[in-house]
Amino acid sequence: MRQAFAFCLLATVALTGFPVGSAIARLTQTGDAPKTIWDGVYSDAQARRGEQVFKTSCSYCHKDDLSGGFFDDGLGRAPALAGKRAFDSSLVERWGGQTLAELVATVAATMPQNRPSTLTLENYLDVVSYVLSKNDVPSGPRDLTGDVDALGEIAIGPRK
Repeated sequence: MRQAFAFCLLATVALTGFPVGSAIARLTQTGDAPKTIWDGVYSDAQARRGEQVFKTSCSYCHKDDLSGGFFDDGLGRAPALAGKRAFDSSLVERWGGQTLAELVATVAATMPQNRPSTLTLENYLDVVSYVLSKNDVPSGPRDLTGDVDALGEIAIGPRK
């Protein structure tokens, strides 16, 4: 069932017309201001839950401080997930122009590396919220939800 979630989310993102930058382009065309990650899209409580999931499922490769590291087999490395080196550039440089739907779908389909798609939807949303918090993206009053349409409306881009 968990693997089905990641596949369904990824397929929905691909099939619903959310290619790179689509949320920004669609909202700009309609005259509405696009919602971005800088608008408080997750809660502090969700980020705290995400920290716990991260520590048990992600920190082995990405380290407790999100600084990244090398895999045991020596065949690759896990990138930093916070700070100026996050994602080998920065969160915004790596994911800019995309949406949270695309970010969550990618994380769910590929992580943890040795067991992709094995966490629950809530776990993936919590971990993404934690990563956002560690990249100085401000929290808000509500949890990030698993609604693919809503996630597809939240653009990742530079701070306003």
